[in-house]
Amino acid sequence: MLNEVTESLEAFFKQPGLAPPLRDAAIRFDRPTDPYTLDQTTVNLFLFEVRESLELRNNESVARRVGGQSLVEPPPFRATCLYLVTAWPVGGTDLPKQEHQLLGQVLQLIAGSPLLPHAFLTPNLQLQEPPLPMLMLQPDGVRNPAEFWAAIGNRIKASVLLSVTVSLKAFDTATYPSVITSEIGLVTQPGGAALDAPFFRIGGVVVDAASVPVASAGVRLVERGRSTLTDAEGRFSLSAVPAGNFTLRVTAGAVTQDRAIVVPAPALAGYDVKLT
Repeated sequence: MLNEVTESLEAFFKQPGLAPPLRDAAIRFDRPTDPYTLDQTTVNLFLFEVRESLELRNNESVARRVGGQSLVEPPPFRATCLYLVTAWPVGGTDLPKQEHQLLGQVLQLIAGSPLLPHAFLTPNLQLQEPPLPMLMLQPDGVRNPAEFWAAIGNRIKASVLLSVTVSLKAFDTATYPSVITSEIGLVTQPGGAALDAPFFRIGGVVVDAASVPVASAGVRLVERGRSTLTDAEGRFSLSAVPAGNFTLRVTAGAVTQDRAIVVPAPALAGYDVKLT
């Protein structure tokens, strides 16, 4: 995934419409050791640190229902990549001023893009949610610039610090059978003897002929006189249902359809209703 961040940054800094000298500069990702000899004006982005983004840490898994299964996606690991961005002009009569001009263009481009624009992301990065990677300046990322430059083998130089946060998949998605029936048992107090036969809570989904969820459809358990409405995803649930054979009656607009069900549902069966 980090290599895709590199590709996206390269596309960002080589986007059409930039003014020279940035337009004509090469984009490299070298460690700028001394001597750093180049034959073309260059903007160099040196990845010097990767750390977890504590600000964007999320411990909540995301559960999705697909068919008769529940998919539980563990939260991603969000890594912040820190880049040292430097400008290296080649040719001309006043290299310091050319360097400052090039670095100023880089700074302006970064400051105008709080997010790495979607158009420059690789296909995998385009799918990240919330929109990542995040692009921002980190002026305090290097506490002692002189020691830092000495550590990478060069002399101190004007630079911009760039932070790109990317979401990494740390764990595989877990697959579980969907819970469509839950049992409720009643006991007396203080004796704890069973009070009655157990009740069940049942749930399902109503879809149309094209398998699109139907919202606000009426769902009625005919024999018990219990009714509810489906939510925006076509889901419904009914509580306090005893074991036995029942009829689910679904009404959506002018369409009414019955389905025979058994509570609790046998293996590989359920309470979903497809309107035809």
